[in-house]
Amino acid sequence: MKIMTRFQACKSRFGRGLPILFSLLFAMLIASGCTRKEEESVKAEPVDYAALIRSTNKLILSEMTINKMASIDDLKFDEAKGSRQQLNAVLNWFKIGTRKGAYSYNTYLRAFIDLNELKLSDVEVDTVAKVMRIHLPEIKTEFIGRDVQLREDHYRVTGLRTQINLEERARVKEAMNASLKREVEERAGFKERLKASAKGKAVAYFTAFAEGNGFRAEIDIKD
Repeated sequence: MKIMTRFQACKSRFGRGLPILFSLLFAMLIASGCTRKEEESVKAEPVDYAALIRSTNKLILSEMTINKMASIDDLKFDEAKGSRQQLNAVLNWFKIGTRKGAYSYNTYLRAFIDLNELKLSDVEVDTVAKVMRIHLPEIKTEFIGRDVQLREDHYRVTGLRTQINLEERARVKEAMNASLKREVEERAGFKERLKASAKGKAVAYFTAFAEGNGFRAEIDIKD
């Protein structure tokens, strides 16, 4: 009789605990399901690849070194323009001695892509086919540094000739700058070689970017 009573008491207590146990299990299942949904939601959030690319701002791709040379000498009669220059040329002819300075500088022409011009629609991501299509802005060129250092490669002033002054050096530097820019614009080969090199590097760079994010790359660059 005592055994039966104990069993019935335990059974009674166990019976009262079952609803609580089921409630706890149910709550744990719901919490687990919510956690999985939250994790799936985080994983499914799309990556803004266009913003990642734009964050690079200016992508420098290729550079070319250009050497420019010029000289300062007394004006010769056949080079003179106008009566005043012709008179100075005649006077210089009678002066004793020589007057000549040779100058040069190095500047750099570089090719780059301004990635701030990239639009959201320029980056297409196919998550099913795992393909990333990137339509890049055009490749541009620019000279690096406006105040390049002028080198004096040769200087010889003898006799009664006047020394070459700072004003003359400044004028020859301005003339060199104007001549250099004109030559680069007129000779298409300068920029074309630089842009061709830059294009290959841009394709390689963004192919690696796409593959690093798990996509096959399709790259094109605007003209």
